[in-house]
Amino acid sequence: MFLDRPIAAFRKAKAYRTLCSLVLISVSMPAASQVLRGNCGNPDPDISIAGCTEEIKSDTVDLQSGREMQAATAHLATDYDSRGVAYEKKGLYDQAIADYNQAIALLPKTFTIAYFNRGNAYNNQGLDDQAIIDYTTAISLEPKGADPDFNLGDAYDYRGNAYEHKGLYVEAIADFTMAISLNPGLESAYENRGNDYLHKALYDLAIADFSKVISLDSRNVDSYYNRALAYEHKGLNDDAITDLTKEISLAPTFAGAYDTRGLAYAHNGLYDQAIADYTQEIALNAKDIPLHPVFASQYAGAYSNRGGAYEHEGVIDAAIADYRAALKLDPDMQSAKDALTRLGAEP
Repeated sequence: MFLDRPIAAFRKAKAYRTLCSLVLISVSMPAASQVLRGNCGNPDPDISIAGCTEEIKSDTVDLQSGREMQAATAHLATDYDSRGVAYEKKGLYDQAIADYNQAIALLPKTFTIAYFNRGNAYNNQGLDDQAIIDYTTAISLEPKGADPDFNLGDAYDYRGNAYEHKGLYVEAIADFTMAISLNPGLESAYENRGNDYLHKALYDLAIADFSKVISLDSRNVDSYYNRALAYEHKGLNDDAITDLTKEISLAPTFAGAYDTRGLAYAHNGLYDQAIADYTQEIALNAKDIPLHPVFASQYAGAYSNRGGAYEHEGVIDAAIADYRAALKLDPDMQSAKDALTRLGAEP
């Protein structure tokens, strides 16, 4: 029956912030603290790309002339890095990586932020191993976070995300913990660590982290939802319902919240409320079906769950209709087949 259904996988917390804070970049060497010249580093990526391209031409000439080699090298590296940031903003990750490669080649032992930015570009491409290498290099170059343009807490937070993508939750938790120690107000690190605790069934620790996120941002919908999942795993259905009700007030079109609250209501024997939530979920899933085939299984699950609630209420015709609707969407759903057999009905 639907009460045996595993609790839905939690939503991923938002993992990456924008790169806008990286537009003005300095390097730890003379002249590197100068503000980027012209339009290189402009918040508009197209303007920045054009400006940086011109600066690269100019600084390449200066470098080739042999004049002020140290300053010219720093300027040129910064130009490449800034253009890489602009390319990355546009989603042009290969071009961004090519520019970060140039920046790093010019300053391989001092340009921490370029390693960090290249790690972000790799991460955006799903290349977690390469991202981890770059984040690790950035951390090793700035072990105490001396560069004011490089946030060491962010480096641990982002590397933690890359570890998480690889399923290395112990390593991810260690990095998120380090990020929090460096920046106790880093909301994303608490959120991501809470997700990993949830993965490892450490529900009390997960609840503590999601509660911290909510204390920092009372409108963080992901943490209300994820904390509700942890509560539900602990059998604290009333607490889960409270969090999911708040989640729904903030994000009324998220079907998963209705699904999970419906399950909590059902666990509490409140089948009318469960039916109402599954009905709302079905209505929302119907809108999502054209977007991606994956929604078909969720849609089928909502019908099956509502069928289970109807069955508990003794409304057998409605239960049979919902189990059949589930099978129409997912012909391989064994639980719906078993339910129809139990009720003496044909699929």
